[in-house]
Amino acid sequence: MFYGWGRRSKDWQMHDGVHAVVTYSYVSLMFIFHLAYKQQWQLVGRDRAMDTVVSREELAARYGTDAPQLGMWNRFGLLMAIAAFVCVVVVVGVLGG
Repeated sequence: MFYGWGRRSKDWQMHDGVHAVVTYSYVSLMFIFHLAYKQQWQLVGRDRAMDTVVSREELAARYGTDAPQLGMWNRFGLLMAIAAFVCVVVVVGVLGG
């Protein structure tokens, strides 16, 4: 099976002209199922002096429901795949036994 790990980043253009950037470490299986951890959020403005590291809570407080976030698949895809595999094994074991 193919697996990988590393660091990635993703950015969003916010309505106030600031970019929200998340940098995270990840582990993946078959380059599809990702598990993201060690997320670090930054706000990057036009003026580089405005750049700041923020927590997820500060980002949510500033932008409310418009606060960006990594998708569930990027954050927990590997765990969802493991859970689905366990469910299939259990169902096959119950129905086949």
